Amino acid sequence: MGDFIDFFLKNPFLIIVLIGILTSMLGKKKQPQDPNAPPKKKWQEVMQELQGEMQQGKQQQTPAPAPVRKVEQQAAQAAEVIDETTNEANKRIAELRRLQQKYDQERLYQKAKADQLTSTISDNNSLVYRKGPSFGKKQLIDGIIMSEVLGPPRAKRSLQRSRR
Repeated sequence: MGDFIDFFLKNPFLIIVLIGILTSMLGKKKQPQDPNAPPKKKWQEVMQELQGEMQQGKQQQTPAPAPVRKVEQQAAQAAEVIDETTNEANKRIAELRRLQQKYDQERLYQKAKADQLTSTISDNNSLVYRKGPSFGKKQLIDGIIMSEVLGPPRAKRSLQRSRR
């Protein structure tokens, strides 16, 4: 008996399965039927009832007179709604145009301010801005050649440094 208990204690998954089986067996009690609930029917009976109702509905259908006044009222209401929405849309468009104009004016002002600062900085007499040296293609090639001529000989330079 001790071996049996040790076997179950060493296998927790087996214990979980057994607990699940026991709870499912104890939890499946017969629930009493509600006396007020309608009796369950087979699907064939339900289909026959539906077909009978549909045939009766077809026989009893008579065309109803069209409600003309309701349509006219709905059309008037729809026209009012459309007018309101177009007025709101026009107001919104006018507001957006006004904001766009304000934005454009601010952008032009900022651009003019930036151009003024640029012209002040790029002045040749300015202490802040001095144009640096400019090299052409020929001067760069000559500089590389002169660094080779004036530098240490190639044989004395380490090979690893040149591979980098």
